Amino acid sequence: MNGNRSVFGIYHILTGKKTAQTLQDCRLFHVSKFFGVFKQFERTTVVKLVNSLLEKNFIKECGENRYDLTPSGEAFLNEQLTEQPLPIHLNGFIYKDITDVFWRRCALLTQCVSFLKVQNREFIPVIKDGRTQLWVKKKLASNGNQTRDLANKLYFELEEMLKQFSTLEASIFVLRLSGAHRVGLTINQVARELQIDLSYAKILFINVIHGVITKATENRELFGTLYSILEKIETKNLLTETARKTYSLLNRGLSVEEISRTRHLKQNTVEDHIVEIALNCENFSIAPFVAKETERAIIAVVTELNTRRLKEIKDNLHKKISYFEIRLTLAKKGF
Repeated sequence: MNGNRSVFGIYHILTGKKTAQTLQDCRLFHVSKFFGVFKQFERTTVVKLVNSLLEKNFIKECGENRYDLTPSGEAFLNEQLTEQPLPIHLNGFIYKDITDVFWRRCALLTQCVSFLKVQNREFIPVIKDGRTQLWVKKKLASNGNQTRDLANKLYFELEEMLKQFSTLEASIFVLRLSGAHRVGLTINQVARELQIDLSYAKILFINVIHGVITKATENRELFGTLYSILEKIETKNLLTETARKTYSLLNRGLSVEEISRTRHLKQNTVEDHIVEIALNCENFSIAPFVAKETERAIIAVVTELNTRRLKEIKDNLHKKISYFEIRLTLAKKGF
């Protein structure tokens, strides 16, 4: 992010923190695909990583908790990207809330049909989650006595699907699956088995899941069984609950000040909601909040300076132009 945001801004993107600023940063810096891919990432780990990179002279401080790559850091990054290229199917912004559900269903369904195919009904479910177990039971019941057909279809579809991924990615996915004749590995065990970095193993695994979801959705005829795993998965609206309430009041014609009074919120909080709405609602117009002339001035400065740092943009605009107008313009125009 070229030193435009603190390392904790990056941390919030990786852990999928759903705030107006984080969602806006995903779009501004074109990192939406990484949103929420490391949900268990801890702040203490961030601090340790930063200190390690500083000691190795791979990064240099350019502000409070903000860093730029050094020439040696850039060389190291390019070397790592050659050895461990970034996966191409990641789509955390869209799939963050359904990734785990899809995997649990797929893993348990695969295990069940594998055991049932060899007429073994006594096994310990690899997934303990009650809702997942209920979904699989209903799925099996809907197929009646056609369990063998379901098993064959699932096997065929997974085989065809995984041909579209690298050998390493396919291996990670398959090693995690359990069946009648094998126990699936944890992601830590997979990383050790394949002798790869744990974080890289995790991101490749998520990449396969996202790729499977995308490809099954695009080709439902070929991947009908895999697509059916997406059935009735509840997807959370990208808008936070509180932003949805603000949006409802905006649609009723209330001003920012009126919403602030009605909801007993600070005006800045309501403005955060409006930025969030602009980011996620394609048909939302910012015209009531930003004059066309102001919008053009903001776009001109952003283009000229090639920066996303709000203070730097603000310092180069007329003092009457607010941070809210800048953020709203950046959000709507996708900078």
